[in-house]
Parts: sequence; C-alpha cells; structure tokens
Amino acid sequence: MGRMRWESRWFVPKILGVVIALLAIVSLAILPANAAMLKKGGTMVVVLGGDVPNINPAITSDILQMLVSGQVYNTLVRLDSKGNPQPNLAKSWEITDDGKKYTFHLQKGVKWHDGKPFTSADVVHGLLQVNRKYSGHAVTLLKSVTSMEAPDPHTVIFNLKFAYPPMIRALGMHVSSTIIPKHIYEGTDPRKNPFNFKPIGTGPFKFKEYKKGSHITLVRNPDYFKKGKPVLDRIIFQIIPNKSARVLALEKGEADFIPYMAMPFSEVKRLAENPDIIVQNAERPAAGLFVGFINTRNPPFNKKEVRQAIYYGMDRDAIVKKAVFGYGKVSVGPISSLQKPFYTSAGKQYPHDPAKAKQLLDAAGYPPKAGGMRFQMRISYNKTQNALENAAQLMKAQLAKVGIDVKIEPLDGAAWRDTAFIKWNFDMTLGSFSSGPDPAIGTERLYVCRNIQRLFARNVSGYCNPKLDKIFDEASKELVHSKRQVLYSEAAKILSEDLPVLWVWDRYYPFAHKKTLIGLPADPTQFQGMEDVGFVK
Repeated sequence: MGRMRWESRWFVPKILGVVIALLAIVSLAILPANAAMLKKGGTMVVVLGGDVPNINPAITSDILQMLVSGQVYNTLVRLDSKGNPQPNLAKSWEITDDGKKYTFHLQKGVKWHDGKPFTSADVVHGLLQVNRKYSGHAVTLLKSVTSMEAPDPHTVIFNLKFAYPPMIRALGMHVSSTIIPKHIYEGTDPRKNPFNFKPIGTGPFKFKEYKKGSHITLVRNPDYFKKGKPVLDRIIFQIIPNKSARVLALEKGEADFIPYMAMPFSEVKRLAENPDIIVQNAERPAAGLFVGFINTRNPPFNKKEVRQAIYYGMDRDAIVKKAVFGYGKVSVGPISSLQKPFYTSAGKQYPHDPAKAKQLLDAAGYPPKAGGMRFQMRISYNKTQNALENAAQLMKAQLAKVGIDVKIEPLDGAAWRDTAFIKWNFDMTLGSFSSGPDPAIGTERLYVCRNIQRLFARNVSGYCNPKLDKIFDEASKELVHSKRQVLYSEAAKILSEDLPVLWVWDRYYPFAHKKTLIGLPADPTQFQGMEDVGFVK
C-alpha cells in the first residue's frame, strides 16, 4: 500500500489583519513576527469576559477556556494561516493511499509540566477515552477510528474503518484533539478530575493560579520542546465582566489584547481609530454562527409550523444591525457563509414576515388568547456572550408582535450549559457554534440522532431524522469535494424545512491589541499556543 508522507519545518505565523469599519471589512497589512523584532520576556494581559468552566478542552468546547487551555496543551499537528497541518507534537506522519491508516511519529524529549515523559500512550488514552467520549467535536471526528496503536513510545497508528477527509486538519484543533496526560486522567471521571482547574500540559505555558472572578496566570514553560519558545514570561487572563471596562483597560495600557470572544461590538469602530491599537478580524474557517436551538421535545415547539412561524417573526436584519452593529451577516442555513468551500444557500428561506408567522400559528392551533398572546417562550443564553443580551431583547419585541410572549433567561456560563445541555430545560437557547472547519465536524454533531446526549455541544434540540443522518454519514466519507457539496446542500434543504435550529447570523470575529504586540496566532482556530507572541523592541 502506498503512503503519503508529510514532514515540514516549524511554521512561524504571520498576521494579516483587517480593520472592520462599520458594516465593512478593510484590509490592513501587519508586520510579521520574527525574533529580531521581539523583546525576550515580558507579561501579556489578555481580557476575558467571565470565568471559565474548567481548563480542559477535551471535555468542553467553551471558547473562554479554549483560549486559556490552548497555551497549556498541545495537539498532534498545528494549523497554519491557511488551515494546512504543520508539525507539533507529531514531527511527521504518513497516510496510506486509501486514507484508512495514519502513522504519526512523535517528537522525542517532550515532557509534561510535572516532568513526566510524554508518550504515544498519552495520545491513545486522551483521544479515545476522553475526547471521543466528552468532546462534542471529537465524537464526530473520531467516529471513523476503529483502533489506535502505540507500538513504541514515539509512534501512534490510527486505524480507520473508512477514509475520513477532515481527519488531519481536525487533529490540529484544540476543540476536538487536545492531548491530555494519561497518568493524570486514567481511572478518573475526567469531568470531575481536580486537574481540570490546575492543568498539566506539554504546551508553551504552565499553569500557576486561577482566582475566580479575578484572573488566571500562566508562566513560561522552560522545558518546552520548541527551542527558544515561548517569547513571553507570563500571560495573565484578566476577568472583566463589564464591557466598557474591558475596552478602557486596553486604552489605558492595563491590558494588551481583547480576543474576539470578549470584544464589545459597539466599541470596534472606536478602537480602530486609536493609533496605538490594532483591530483585526479573525478569519476562522471554523465559521461560527449565532443560533437558537429549539427544544423540539415539548409543545408547541414540537410542531415545525410553530418553529417556522418563530423564524418568520424574527427580523434578523435588525438583529445584525442593532445587536452586533453590523459585524455579522444574516444566516441562510446551517453552514456559515464564511465557510466558503462548503457554504450553500440551498433550502427554504425565512425573511421577516409577521403576517406569515401569524397565519402559521393560527393553522397550527395557537390562536391569540386574551391579551393577544398565544403562548410563552423562554429564551436562555450565556450572558458572557456580548451580543446575546441585545439579540434576546430584540427577539422579545419582535415576537410579541406575532403573539409570542418571550421570557428572557440570562445565565452564567456554567448555569447555561447545565440548564440547556444537561437538563434540557429550555424552549429556545441561544449560543455561538461553529459549522467548520468541515461540516462533518462542526455541523453534523448538532443534528444527528446519535448525538442526542446530555453533553455540551451535542444535539440539544432532540431532533432526529434518519434520512438526514444517512446524508451526513455519506458526506463525511465522500472523497470527491463536489459530491460532498451536493450532499450538504441536501442536508440544508431538510434542516431548513424542519428547523430544529434557527440560524440567526454568521458571526465575524473582531479583536484588538496593542500595536506593540506582535506574533498573535494566525491559525484558523485562534486557540493555538501563543509561543511566538511578544512585544517589539
């Protein structure tokens, strides 16, 4: 059997930034980071909007913790600015011609932060026993893997029952493929392991402390396997719930970086006009959408006509304009328009049409009662997400006009995940979820029957359609891209008719940092280790 071999030098990321002006994206070239430009050492202060649920991406895809854990842990491969895999914990690999066997050759001399040696056994245990069981992305990514072998401490073999095109790129994503230590997690319930809050990784920075409501401190890993890295001595993640205070901290020099998940959309234009600050857009093939999951288990939401009426009753153009100040695009289906290789506009569309919404609700058996309302709908969301408060308030006003009495339920991150994804106690719950970097990983997980589980980032709507499952399954195995596009268009048609999820807008990812800070990761995930980040001399 023939093999395709991959071996490459370490990739030094470049940042190609873009300033987002109101309703437009303007390109701005940013100097690439290189050793001659950087001061050695220093502390970078990164702003977070709230506390993290844990620091272990193998058990949750929470974006706040992902940014932190991406500095502590590594993946087998690392993605460059175009989404191409580069060496990381794996220095090289081969893939058989039939795509059913991957052989990874691991870096030698890598140590966990507690001094224990990193080996192939960590890869096998972490991916199969933790990621595949508890990560919403990995459960889909690793479905094709029948077994993993560790023939020696520095070799890992993946055996697949069918070729799976997204595999190699997805192994560079912390959200699906973080390598965690076997000696820490074996024999424990990984969701309750105390090291979720004092993580031990192989990454460029080591965990020092986490003070809830205040900060998380990471310090340089002096034994990092990439010589001369990281550049910084310390990263402090400062927890600042108040949106205005986050921006003020950057303007006053008390913070260095506001990542996209903490950026108030209302302040993007103002920050872009500051000569000491650079505003960029993270162009992420992970391609997030803000969506509303509908709990299809309970009436009246178990009727697709009711779900369609809700969608017609929403003015999504107004939501994008007012909730995120134009930094987004009205969604047309389950795959973001920013995910260009797979984007499809196929399927039924739902422009704002209150008359149509009322007609559908009447026909479904929900006429107006005394006072004009037909039924109540609870909308919950994670209040650390900047845009969702505004979006929920707008939905409340819009849906009241068609007779739906919306009760808004803002929740802390942990309470939101528990209430919606574990207890299924919601009518509609709002959140941001990716449709990429490949629909087989980002999109499929939210709709297939097997993922109706009480775990985060699974099929929380409770929607099950065997015909749709078959299409997703075929698309994940298909090697010809054009045929995959056709299959995902068919999936979009089914979902746009049944509407277990309302796709509100495709999100943009503005972030801001000091002009003197360079080397931020240009990878598609934005979560990779900031080993090349530093301040100019």
